[in-house]
Amino acid sequence: MLTNFIKALSLSAMVAVPLAACGGMEEQQPELQDETAIGQREDAFSGNWNYSWGDTQTSSVDIGTSVNRTCFLSGIGGHMRPVGAFLYSGGTYPAMAGVRKNASGNYELFVQPAAGKHLIAFARCVNTSANRLEVDWSTGQQATSGDKVIGPANGTRQCFLQQVKNLAVDIKDSSGDITGYGWAFDDQANPDEARVFNDGSYWKLVAKPGTHSYPVNYHVTAVCLDATQDLGNWNWKAGNPGTAQINLTNTAGATCGVTGVRGSFQATLGDWADAVSISTTGSQFQLDLANGKRGWAGCMQ
Repeated sequence: MLTNFIKALSLSAMVAVPLAACGGMEEQQPELQDETAIGQREDAFSGNWNYSWGDTQTSSVDIGTSVNRTCFLSGIGGHMRPVGAFLYSGGTYPAMAGVRKNASGNYELFVQPAAGKHLIAFARCVNTSANRLEVDWSTGQQATSGDKVIGPANGTRQCFLQQVKNLAVDIKDSSGDITGYGWAFDDQANPDEARVFNDGSYWKLVAKPGTHSYPVNYHVTAVCLDATQDLGNWNWKAGNPGTAQINLTNTAGATCGVTGVRGSFQATLGDWADAVSISTTGSQFQLDLANGKRGWAGCMQ
């Protein structure tokens, strides 16, 4: 089961858009109904795509154009231990997962887990880029400046997470020698949070660490765009151990994304369901959570 899953792209296209090929076959891009100008908003999403990508090593997959199209996270899971954090050396690499634009300008799903670990990212894409804005924030900026103010909450604006990047932080003794590393998303009792939210006046982005006895450093990216209708926001938490599900919208032509995650991401190798993610059955969207994690989701059309 693991061998078949690794590097296998899962794709479904909703709302009368043809399904694309999976696995090693060439992806067939769904056709948009019209080439609408950037900045135009549609009443319902005639193109509504769903993807997932998981691996035990650094990898990515192209999921199509960013022209008149916006992609964001609909889930993240696995083990967020930074690459190289177990080595007493000068260089480490972040554990990270999400959706981003590549050098060609297309969106790609990507994961970068540590050796012996796995990560998985889920994304949804819609056929609009109306007033799209991408922003990022870090725990360092959070400590000095508080929440990142993205812009006014105007009633049609919607924001979702795009990626989370977790870096190792040196722990040094009194002589300045490195004795170990600290990293986020591994403390169940003092959970770290990455979230974009509407406080009633403004959209804000936070990278809020738990109360740890060691330093952490992580970065979070979000994307905002204009929609026609806000269909609601939800948050829920799973027991630990355990799983939980909560229904989101079932409005036809809608889409939903993850707006926040909080908790410990230390999945056992091969447990791809140890995540915060959004699933669908027909038009019903559902937020799925595992092992003490809290997730936030928003839906729009």
